[in-house]
Amino acid sequence: MKTSFLVLLLFVFGVIHAQDTIKSPVIDSVKLHSQIFSLSPISKKIDKVNGLVLGVGHVENKHISSQVINGVNIEANPAPAVGALMGFMSLMYLPEIIKNNKRTHYVRNSEEDYKIKNMSYTPELKLNGLNISSGCFFTTTSMNGLNISAGNKFKDFNGLSVTVLGTIADHQNGLSVGVYNANNNLSGSTIGVYNQSYQLSGLHIGVFNQTRINKGLQVGVFNKSNSKGFQLGIWNVNNKRSMPFLNW
Repeated sequence: MKTSFLVLLLFVFGVIHAQDTIKSPVIDSVKLHSQIFSLSPISKKIDKVNGLVLGVGHVENKHISSQVINGVNIEANPAPAVGALMGFMSLMYLPEIIKNNKRTHYVRNSEEDYKIKNMSYTPELKLNGLNISSGCFFTTTSMNGLNISAGNKFKDFNGLSVTVLGTIADHQNGLSVGVYNANNNLSGSTIGVYNQSYQLSGLHIGVFNQTRINKGLQVGVFNKSNSKGFQLGIWNVNNKRSMPFLNW
């Protein structure tokens, strides 16, 4: 009887000790919670905002794995000044780029020339709703909804992006309007002065359009593709031929 009672006590204390061992990391870690309003950059203690985020933007933070915004994100940051300078410099060289490419019958650009790099860094922000910004995100961001900003960069974008400078995305579905639009995979449409896609399954409309894999349609003054695909423009170049007005 005494032996059975001793075994029972050892079992009870063993369970209590095991529970304490499991719970201790939770006590040491940061307890995450959601709220309806937050300033940005969002605190590392907040993993979700269902409502309004207002501030100076979202930046890389190694202590945050992911955050979600369901609602409206409004921010102001100094990025437009740098972006405007880069966009202006690109426009300065646009006539020279078109001129050089018209001399080339076959396209010889490498795969790396079309790839948008550095698309993944910490934390990952997911935004569902409306983004109104003077600048762009400085962390990995995926968005579903309406983006109105000077310019922006997304990992995944689904919706409508209206910008001054343009939209850069890894995967894009929907429509983006701006001076410069670039993506790795486009299933939607881009309207701008310069549009670039690694793989185009949608529509380019612009002055200068280029893609490595064309499964869609390019409409512009000058269109360039490293594969076949429909092109409508003043001058069209693909890996087979160079032609005015129409190419395939």
